[in-house]
Amino acid sequence: MDIKKNRWIKPSLVSLAVTSALMSQSLMVATESNSIETLTVTGEQSSAVDINIDKSHLEKSQAGDLKDIFKNEAEVSVGGATSVSQKVYVRGLESNMLNVTIDGAKQSSSTFHHQGSISIEPELLKQVDVQAGTGNALSGAGALGGEVKFITKDPLDLLEAGDRFGALVKGGYSTNAEAYKASLSVYGSLTDNWSAMATVVQTEANNYDDGDGNEIEYSAYDQQNGLIKLVGNFDNNQRFSISYDNRIDDGERLVKPNWTPGVKNTGVEMEAHRKTGTIEYSIDPTDNQWLALETSAYYTENNILRVSDNAEGMIESYGFDIRNSNKFSKYSITYGADYRNDKSSYQSTSESSRLDEGDVYGLYLQAEVELAQSWLLNIGSRYDIYQTTDADGLEFDSKGFSPNVSLLFTPLSNLQLELGYAQAMRGVEVRESYLIYDGGYTNSEDLDAETAENIEFSVDYQLNQLAMSAKIYHSTVDDVIDYGEWGDVDYKEFNNDGELVNKGVTLGLNYHWPTVQAGITYNHNTAQLNGEILGDYYDTDLGTSTGDIINTNVSYQLSQSVELGWSANFVTRLTEVANDFYEKPGYGVHDIYGQWLPLKDDALKVTFSVSNLFDKHYRDQSTFGESIYGDAGDMSPGRDFRINLAWAL
Repeated sequence: MDIKKNRWIKPSLVSLAVTSALMSQSLMVATESNSIETLTVTGEQSSAVDINIDKSHLEKSQAGDLKDIFKNEAEVSVGGATSVSQKVYVRGLESNMLNVTIDGAKQSSSTFHHQGSISIEPELLKQVDVQAGTGNALSGAGALGGEVKFITKDPLDLLEAGDRFGALVKGGYSTNAEAYKASLSVYGSLTDNWSAMATVVQTEANNYDDGDGNEIEYSAYDQQNGLIKLVGNFDNNQRFSISYDNRIDDGERLVKPNWTPGVKNTGVEMEAHRKTGTIEYSIDPTDNQWLALETSAYYTENNILRVSDNAEGMIESYGFDIRNSNKFSKYSITYGADYRNDKSSYQSTSESSRLDEGDVYGLYLQAEVELAQSWLLNIGSRYDIYQTTDADGLEFDSKGFSPNVSLLFTPLSNLQLELGYAQAMRGVEVRESYLIYDGGYTNSEDLDAETAENIEFSVDYQLNQLAMSAKIYHSTVDDVIDYGEWGDVDYKEFNNDGELVNKGVTLGLNYHWPTVQAGITYNHNTAQLNGEILGDYYDTDLGTSTGDIINTNVSYQLSQSVELGWSANFVTRLTEVANDFYEKPGYGVHDIYGQWLPLKDDALKVTFSVSNLFDKHYRDQSTFGESIYGDAGDMSPGRDFRINLAWAL
């Protein structure tokens, strides 16, 4: 037997044991009486969300891009200085290694590895949730490095209590790139059950300056964003929603936007578009512990068009997820099925369209069981089937289990300890669009599925207003799918490239006074492929390496109408770098903000902020580093004064 080709068998054996235990628990639950006792648990229930970013944070930071969204999170970094080149990394792993969704719609693969694969307008967001590390059964198929969920606003999130209709007008200006943003939201209750909203956002910016006052060419952009949503709320906690999100980002860009200009990296007119449609229905009657149904279906399209040579890469995905939960006194079980179809295509004036297409079928079960008053068990598994046909006619079939188990112990009301273990399998998926041109990159005929293992231990302790947390994690991804280094015989062929080991520690400390909140978070992370630290050339779709990250923040409620805040991001020098790269210098960047509510009804908000307060000249370490060949990413923006006015009518 070829062990490599059947590596998924190892996870399946663990899953059989997990699934058997879950079936036993299900039988026990099914025999319970309908008379349900009240469940009392010491401490809080286990949660798969490690990071939650709400709309209040987005407003106060005047978030304009992905970097602004995640700038206070030590476990998340964003590389790329321009909106089209920004890439999100969670614990050093690139977003292509994670499951990324917008209102439940999976954002699959990428169009081009020199550009970011996530595009979102922060103005439309209600919250962002991040689950770091291999996901549980509810995280979707192939969550090797975790999950990032972007959730857009609902009409009732904007509507004031007692009002039937409303409007929100916002205008903002940033000095560095002479950028402006204007948005208009209208929302209201159409009937007692139905509400609706529509938001349009227009943003324009010139080239920005770095900390030394140098203008960064090809960083200007013109963006239009729109969101429409219809929501119905009915008896028995029923909810129906339908939404459509459209984003356009045009401008003159570099062919490889994550690098500085060069002889082979010139400017071209580029149009980057994304559109996403979702339909959701849920029902959760309070008097029926057997029914808590959630269903969703979606379609999303992400394409990049280079106008000069009419070359277009496009990723299309559609799918659905159906799940139900049974809730009992000491048990909670969620089970369901999901499906996704992905298409990656490339076409230009010189050749006809070429297409990769793949299907992913999944079944899953996740249970939460109170073993005793202080012990909570979370256990589950997925079974996924991948079927992919690439543009050269090669067919790949992969299938396997992805089990997980965690145990939460609450010895004291203010102390929680959790130990978790998870595996994930990801089969061969569609490739990035701009690599499947005729005569381009190919798949190895014996390409196998990727498998991940993650073990994590965390401690959370709260003493009055002081909250402390610590976590240590270690994950491996076997049979990583990647293409070779420049100069290799098979450098243009996707192969199973070995083992990716990712390990680290995160520490957090927060203190809450009546009017002051302060926090500091530290993360040390090391990611290595076959014993070599991840670099920015050949590991571009896997991850990146940075020094230790320290994030600090303080907010002060000066009065009921005035809040002030400061945050800083410190990154230590990275001395262990990949071959052909120079060391990455460390830096510290400071931001401040102030928010004023001048009217008694809070209808008007004035927000002022300064990014990169001391005009630091630096290159974010998650951005493509400086190589011996002269390739490098852009320097980060210098000082930027921002002001925003929001008026609710």
